[in-house]
Parts: sequence; structure tokens; C-alpha cells
Amino acid sequence: MATASRLEAVQHAGGFSASVMEGFRRFIEEAGDEALFRTSPLRYAEASGLEEREAIDLFLHATRAGILDFSWGVLCPGCMGFMTTTGGFRELSRTRYCSLCRVKVPVSVDDSIEVAFTVSPAVRRIRYHDSENLDLDQEVFRLFFSTSVRHDEDFARFVLSGMKATGRAPADGTLELAARFEPRGYVLLAPELHSVLHFEAGTEGSSLLEVELHDGRAIPDFARVKAGEVRIVVRNRTLRRTPLAVFADPVPPPELRDASFRPPQRVLLPYLSGRKLITNQTFTDLFRSESIPAEGGLELKDLTVLFTDLKGSTAMYERIGDLRAYDLVRRHFSKLRGIVAQRGGAVVKTIGDAIMASFSEPRLAMDAAVAMNREIREVGPDLLLKIGMHTGPCIAVELNERLDYFGQTVNIAARVQGLAEGSEIVVTEPVFGATGVGELARQARLEVSRENANLKGIGGATPVVRMR
Repeated sequence: MATASRLEAVQHAGGFSASVMEGFRRFIEEAGDEALFRTSPLRYAEASGLEEREAIDLFLHATRAGILDFSWGVLCPGCMGFMTTTGGFRELSRTRYCSLCRVKVPVSVDDSIEVAFTVSPAVRRIRYHDSENLDLDQEVFRLFFSTSVRHDEDFARFVLSGMKATGRAPADGTLELAARFEPRGYVLLAPELHSVLHFEAGTEGSSLLEVELHDGRAIPDFARVKAGEVRIVVRNRTLRRTPLAVFADPVPPPELRDASFRPPQRVLLPYLSGRKLITNQTFTDLFRSESIPAEGGLELKDLTVLFTDLKGSTAMYERIGDLRAYDLVRRHFSKLRGIVAQRGGAVVKTIGDAIMASFSEPRLAMDAAVAMNREIREVGPDLLLKIGMHTGPCIAVELNERLDYFGQTVNIAARVQGLAEGSEIVVTEPVFGATGVGELARQARLEVSRENANLKGIGGATPVVRMR
């Protein structure tokens, strides 16, 4: 399919304006290779003047149309290495191992998962599609680290000046390298495998270094060699040709640091987190199978959960009849779904005539709640919503072949919704105290009152804020 046809499909499916599509076309056709490799829709939004939500939706529709490919990566908090997960969200485990930092990395959907986008080779080939085209001396780190991290110039200069050897180990084959090593610490890095061998050159050890590369780990992961000329034999145990580099360790262990050592400085750019993506309605609509977590679920440190219910719906069915009532309920679902999606949230499920929705932050959920109460009258003049929400940790799970959430945060949000009367929004103190929520209530001229509520199944009184 020609790129023009793919872009037309994106515009039709997502309802994007002609100017948005023209800017995106230029980006795909004219941007440098670096800008199209593991890029972020958040950075694209900042550069193009789009709202974050629209840029995320644009990238997702472009992925569905075959213009972009997305990849899930676990970010190491120490080095910001991007540990790819080929199976997406479903294949994410609760921990990963960073071979560079030699630490286990707990996986949470909130901030340790980055979702990045690369232009599809079917649309435009860039050098990162084939590591054979890369100058490994210059670009081995772009393959290893998140593109959302910017290291300082001193770090880059140090790595380049300390580069000892580069090469490509054949699939299920052997590569031999030779280099001269002064006494200090070194790293052998296979960035696409996230496999790392740390070794020290000194007075002890052999002049032969043998290492096996596996997906995610080198065996051994530490060795000693004799300073001077060293022959390195690399056995690639994977089924893909693998680039690698050998260089002086930019962060040597404390006992090998001299007085001039300064930890590398870095700047973290905006990136699309796993939490922001899985709470996006477009993602859950377009990528249903990719949105299902692994068996056992994954932890979210913070998720805002919103429940709604229609006041007096049973009486409405009795008053106007099943057919008319069902039509009102259906149109009310469509209205709420649109409001949730416009604010970057996602409808998790409907329960009778109620909805459960998820948001990445309380401010977005509060903005949606205010809009729901304001716009529901467009569906039916007598319709009144009862809305409640809470924010906190929970578990993303698979239920009936779709993404769902489990935990006390969900339970409290449902119980708090049960406190609301028609046209009321009831939230817990963590929601009301979050950035921007109180200001939204003030702008909407809501009457605010506080109380302590006894929630069924929840020990002790729960402070809540009632708004009308």
C-alpha cells in the first residue's frame, strides 16, 4: 500500500484535520533517521504544537495503518537502558535484569515502561532497520539506551575516546576481536540483546577472554584479563546477527575511580509511559490483543478509576418503556465514551447502565466528570449521573479477554460512587488533593463539602469530598 493511501486511512479512521496530516506526512518523509527511531508522540506533540492526546492517537492510528511500528521497553532507572520486549504488554514480566547495571529492575506500568515508535520499513527504510548500516563506533548507544535520555557531551566524548573494538557476531556463530587494554574496567556490550560483559584489565588473568551472548545476558557477566594485548572470542548463541562494542567503562566501580571521576549527567525527555498508553481509549480500541497483560497481571503504582451510574434508571424503564430507555442508555454510553477519550482516558467496561473508566492522572478524570454532568442533558433532559472516583495502586489483569483492573483502589472508587446523588461528583481526598483538581472544581463553580464515610468492606472512615 502506498504511503499516501495509508495516510488517507489514518485521516479517515481518526478524523484528523488536513493540516495535522500534512505535518505528519512531512515528518515521515523528511525527518532524519534519528527522529524516526524509537520516537515519542509526546515529543512530536511538543515540536508540532499538537495536544498530547491527539499526537498519541495519531501515532496509534498510524501504527494500525502500517506507517509506524511500536515497541515496549523496560527502562532501567540506573542507566536508562531500553530493554525491549518483543511480545508487547502481554510478555512483560514483573522483573527484568539490566546487564549494564547488574541489577534486577522491578517492572511497573507507571514509569518503568516506555512505548516508542519507529517508522515501518514498508513506508521508509532508515539505517536502524538494519544494524549492518550503522557506524557502531557512533551509534551503538542509540541501540541500547532509550532515545528519551540525553547524556552530556563529556559522557559521549569519554565513550568514543574509550572505544576499543566493534564487530558483528554472526547468528549462532563466533566472532574474534583483539585489542590492547590498559589497567581499568571495560564493557563488552551487545545492545540489541541487552547483553553485557564487565571485565577488568590488571595484573591478573588471561590474555584470552571468552564470552557467550544470550538474549538479555552474557555468560560470564564479569571477568578479569591481563592488561595488554587480549584476544576476545564471542560466541553468539542467538539466531540473529548481533552488533557489539568494547569500550572503557564510563562508570567504573568505586575502587577503580580516580579523583577526576564525575558521574554522567543526563536529561530525561518526555516519553510515553505504559500507564498513559493503556489508559488511552484509542489504544484499547485498536490494539485489543496487545492491551492484555501477562498472566498474573502487572502492577500500577497509581491509576485513577472513575465510576458512573444513572440515577433512577429502573424507574425510567418503567416510565418510558424498554425500547426508548435502552436507546437513551446506549446514547449516554456513547456520550461518556467520547468525553473519556477526549481526555486521554479509556472506558474499561460497562456494568448495566454504569461505566468504569481509567485515567493516568486525577486531573484528567475530574475534567471528564465535570464534562459528563454538563453534557449528559444533551442525551436526555432528565438524565442525571452519579460519579465517584479514587486514585491509587492496582493490578492490570486480563478478564474475559480484555484489560481490566483489580485491587482496593477499584473497590474504593466503586464504593465512593455509591455515595453520590444525582449530578454529584464524590471523590477521595487523594483525588481532590491532586494537582489541578481543586481548580477544575472552582472553575465549574461546584459546591464543595467534606465528610467521613464508612464504605462497605473498607476498614475505618474514609475522608471524601462531595461536589455538586
